[in-house]
Amino acid sequence: MAEKKTIAIALALVAVLAIASIAAVSLRGDGGSSGYVIKANINKDCTGTPFYVGTDIGYFEAYGIDFRDQGALDYGLQPAALISGQDDIYDGHPITIINLLKAGAKVKGVVMSGYEPDDEALDKQHMHWLVDATRKDGKVINTIDDLLALGHKPKVAVLAEGVCADLETLVWLDKNGYDSSRFEIVVLSDPYQEAALQNGSIDVAVLHPPFYAAAEEHGDVKVIATSMDTLGKYAGASLLVFTEKFIRENPESVRQFIKAYKDSERWSNDHNDEAGRLTADTIGLSSAVPHWFSYSGAIADSDLQPWIDAMVKFGLLQPGEFKASDLYTTEFSDLWAEPSAPQPLNPFGSETNKRYGWYDGGATPVGDPVSGACGEAADADRELAAIRYL
Repeated sequence: MAEKKTIAIALALVAVLAIASIAAVSLRGDGGSSGYVIKANINKDCTGTPFYVGTDIGYFEAYGIDFRDQGALDYGLQPAALISGQDDIYDGHPITIINLLKAGAKVKGVVMSGYEPDDEALDKQHMHWLVDATRKDGKVINTIDDLLALGHKPKVAVLAEGVCADLETLVWLDKNGYDSSRFEIVVLSDPYQEAALQNGSIDVAVLHPPFYAAAEEHGDVKVIATSMDTLGKYAGASLLVFTEKFIRENPESVRQFIKAYKDSERWSNDHNDEAGRLTADTIGLSSAVPHWFSYSGAIADSDLQPWIDAMVKFGLLQPGEFKASDLYTTEFSDLWAEPSAPQPLNPFGSETNKRYGWYDGGATPVGDPVSGACGEAADADRELAAIRYL
């Protein structure tokens, strides 16, 4: 079964690559604009936070990035969009990168993006496994064992096949001594899982931050597991990925984008509440918790090996088929470094900072939050900030 699933994923990618390569001819950006042109499809969910921060707080502009949002695109199609040239970047977990490589794509991770929080805080972890705390049948679920006492095969919803939620659910079941055949794994997008849980269509929702935060805020759910119960501190690991062709032809664009993207992620970590509010407002939620990101961006084989081991265990890979080092390049490793200080709250005096009233130190405003007008001092601050980041 696992081998058929792997083949199906790989064949689907190959088929979509062929279709997307035709469509990409009309979608590629015009290289005539100023700055480093970088394109991506941004969905309205937790994955968008670095892009919202980069655009609205000002990191993309500061690093000369002409970022172009191609709009929402199903996650099953995003890897193909990368390979076809419709997109330039993809932020993916090791399982997705490996599936791309298995399909013949030539891609490399360039920097670590997502990660699990060092403090293991529940509200910062990559995913939560949620159950309905107010079931209509009156049954109480506190553990995975309780699911098997429901009188039917428990339904567990995951975002898609061949992604983090899918693989880590298999790990979760296995760690608790259960074969996945005793459960029904169904595919359902994160935004729809809370409602499905409440109406009894599924028994477990496997959700990412904005959606698990929203569901938990509503108060009708219970957390019975988190991503750190599966692959530990490596469960949130994801890499920023480019094609080898793009890296070869646009090394400076890659370099500048890594700087902007990682500083955007660090800003999110350092100002988690503000990043959550920006994310929630952008995607239309009342509140949101953003993903947690690697501060340094350093990639180590030990970060990726647990994913490979899990894929081998469940028959998604043959032993020795891939090494961790196959997934990334060290060409930009000079950018893998811990920041010496937290990212400032208002680094560039952006309109977004002014609109929300986010001022450095919570003291003297940089500009007028009502009119949006900035004085000469604010202009000077922005110029100095831009020089610092170039």
